[in-house]
Amino acid sequence: MSAGPLRWDDVPMWTTIMAVILVLGAVSAIVQARKGRWYAAGGILLPVVGVDLMLLGTLEWHSALFFWAGLALSLVGFGMEFAARRRTARTARAAVTP
Repeated sequence: MSAGPLRWDDVPMWTTIMAVILVLGAVSAIVQARKGRWYAAGGILLPVVGVDLMLLGTLEWHSALFFWAGLALSLVGFGMEFAARRRTARTARAAVTP
């Protein structure tokens, strides 16, 4: 890295990809949260943060702790997504049943 101001060439490509994934996931989670779908928002944001933490831990810091923490966040997020889908299906079934 150069000693001067940060240039685009100094940023590794995977860091840029991680930032884009995080921003897109955050925007999607905010949209879901504004609609009142908190389980869906958590189901979107937690896996995104988990994957970013896994990548950052393994590629940048070479830390197994961050990899496993990211994996745990991803699994919790997938569980929240499953709960959101069950909740939506149950609500839809109750609306159809007379």
